[in-house]
Amino acid sequence: MPTPSNPFEQIIIPADVPSAWPPAPIYWLILATIIAVIVFAVIFIKHNINKQKIVKQALTSLNQLQESNASFAQLNQLLKGVCLHYYPREHVASITGQAWFIFLQEHNAQQNTPLFNDQKEFCRRLYKDNSACTDNDFASAKKWIKSFPSQVKAHQKLTLGNQPSAGKAHV
Repeated sequence: MPTPSNPFEQIIIPADVPSAWPPAPIYWLILATIIAVIVFAVIFIKHNINKQKIVKQALTSLNQLQESNASFAQLNQLLKGVCLHYYPREHVASITGQAWFIFLQEHNAQQNTPLFNDQKEFCRRLYKDNSACTDNDFASAKKWIKSFPSQVKAHQKLTLGNQPSAGKAHV
């Protein structure tokens, strides 16, 4: 038997090279995961930008109120407007007087220091027509507006944690 002079002559090269299309299922899964991560990242970023816009607009309005020597009632209207961006209208719009003071305190970053002195003084100033705001009022409102989004998140986690789970029997 004659031996070939070149040992590679016996290798048969296939005529058709395997196609890369359609890709294997694992590549489809990887592509779907990447697209899902991108979509969720875009939604998350837009949501955060929107929340930052609300805070920036509220701080701009607060500065305008401060420049115009606004009344205490106008300052509270601004605070209620900020709340309406985060909570449903039915929940926030009807809160007045002592309940409004308590709501503000529940969403205060410094729980041990009241936002506007004491509750009686707050209610008296809120319903007095010509009660002007002090610099301390504007400083407190500014701190409150800046920390409000994080307080809402913490308050919602606390509320969800206290709700009974569906289907569980509590004794």
